[in-house]
Amino acid sequence: MNSYLEMVDFRLPTGLEGREQYHIRCKPGDVAPAVLVPGDQGRVQKIVAMLDGAEKKAENRGMITYTGAYKGWPVSVVSTGMGGPSAAIAYEELINVGAKLLIRVGSMAGLQPEVHEGDVIIAFACIRDDGASHYYVSQNYPAVASPDVVQALVSSARELSLPVHVGINWTHSCFYNRSPEYFQAWARKRVTSMEMEGATLFVVAALRGVRSGLIGTCYANRALQSQHDAIDLSVPPIDREVIERGVQNSIEISLEAVVRMYESGSVR
Repeated sequence: MNSYLEMVDFRLPTGLEGREQYHIRCKPGDVAPAVLVPGDQGRVQKIVAMLDGAEKKAENRGMITYTGAYKGWPVSVVSTGMGGPSAAIAYEELINVGAKLLIRVGSMAGLQPEVHEGDVIIAFACIRDDGASHYYVSQNYPAVASPDVVQALVSSARELSLPVHVGINWTHSCFYNRSPEYFQAWARKRVTSMEMEGATLFVVAALRGVRSGLIGTCYANRALQSQHDAIDLSVPPIDREVIERGVQNSIEISLEAVVRMYESGSVR
């Protein structure tokens, strides 16, 4: 572990709390304790459509913030951009202005044959190959979701009678890697899915003392696409009904999980 990492005490404040944040342009009061953090700006509007009284609070550098309510509980949604470095900035600044629960509602790729396009995936842990978290803490520090958030997500999916896959996710950093083995190596280890921000979220949230969760929709299955010598790196059109339905399901599960977290007193 690098000496500079060993010296950082994450129990101490950053010194940036309680003020307008440089990137997201939000200040205390703009953001609810519970925040959904999709990477895609387009997914923000899908979430906002399910909130009551949603008000746009800020937009800067592709990070769009809305705050509204779901079933009477305050909820914000903020786009983080793609990859761990961009997402880490959003997570840190949201925590600085009062976020206590961050749930990533993302797009993912399947790594097991039973994970089909449009399926919803909940990750309880991530492989740290994200390009950001190792700047915070050594690689032997785990990237895990908050257990009560995982339980809330799974319970909400069951209550809604929506099937989900629950497993380990690989947070990686090279979308267009051309080696089939890049994908097959983790598929052989029963890793369920892959995306680009989850490990960063889990590590930052744990270090900053807030709760986190990860849910996503399978857009393609990279394990199936990489079974042969030449890998297919394409992603089918995302406006298909099966994908739209999966995204909507993941949003609904997330919002119901937020309600559970509020009602249990886990988020205040």
